[in-house]
Amino acid sequence: MRTGLRIGVGLAAGAVILASCGTTAVAPPVHLSGTPALSFDVPLTNVACTLNDVCVALGTSSAGSGPTSVAEFSTPHGDWLNLALPSGPSTLLTTTACSGSQCLIGGSRPGSDLLWLFDSHGDSLSALTAPAQGIGVSSLTCNALVCAMLDTGPGGVPRFSVSSDVGTTWSTPEPLAFAKGDAVTAFSCGTTAICALGLMTPAHVFALYVTSDVGATWNEQATPSSWTTLTSLSCQQRRCVALAATATASLLVRSSTFTRTWKVTTLTHRASALACTPLQQCVVVGQRSDDDPWLAMVHDKKTTAVKLRYVPSPLLDVACGSKVCAAIGITTLLSVPSNT
Repeated sequence: MRTGLRIGVGLAAGAVILASCGTTAVAPPVHLSGTPALSFDVPLTNVACTLNDVCVALGTSSAGSGPTSVAEFSTPHGDWLNLALPSGPSTLLTTTACSGSQCLIGGSRPGSDLLWLFDSHGDSLSALTAPAQGIGVSSLTCNALVCAMLDTGPGGVPRFSVSSDVGTTWSTPEPLAFAKGDAVTAFSCGTTAICALGLMTPAHVFALYVTSDVGATWNEQATPSSWTTLTSLSCQQRRCVALAATATASLLVRSSTFTRTWKVTTLTHRASALACTPLQQCVVVGQRSDDDPWLAMVHDKKTTAVKLRYVPSPLLDVACGSKVCAAIGITTLLSVPSNT
């Protein structure tokens, strides 16, 4: 196992990127420094954080004779460490989501779902039993009460399942015939019964669907006509925050009516991902017009950019725990501790 590397944080003493509670704005760090991922050959694609501020980053490369996957985890102090993956054939990792102190990692192996559990109090993964007849996990989401999963079932039809014990047992999958062939752009549950699902058709048409009966029925939810997609959706009860895109801008959008109505903040650069803790204070990542990486803190309608060092490419994903956030590029990891 590689020795952990502490991420360099900016010069402002006591500055933090997020507050653990309340809505008071806090000064961002002057700069953040990235650290290289374990493998330059396997691009990082996803990151998630537990509420006790341990984050997991993962990625998969399909080059060569078969998929090669990697995973790393960070401590609340910003040390990134190797997360050894269980042995097995052709492991493809596609998604991860965390609850209070545990994370689910999903993907596929030839002809079957792949589902692992990471406990933040240890440094290993354990295998979980996914619903029968699944051929690949496409998306996971967790809140304080429930985790939900989208996988592909017989005939290529997406399925929706929920778990109240962090993936140990799952409900009988509900087929989502209306989503067949579409790409999942957003997936989040506000309670055990209410969830939202964003889909993009092969013709690049976006639609948002909502269920209030644990996935038994789904109804299309209207979104502004200028929105081309919705990503980074995160809901708690009926409050949601997400990243929307138009033809010309990225938008931070908030809802207190579980996606029926939204308040909009226009961002200064093109964003790829968003995460918040709490919902009133958020971290957004992406790139500037010159392809330089970009990370900013958003409070109310104010966006404050943070200077980045040793980050060679645009940032792709970000996640937050209670006080710590983690962002990733293809070969770079960034951690933002709550004390500097």
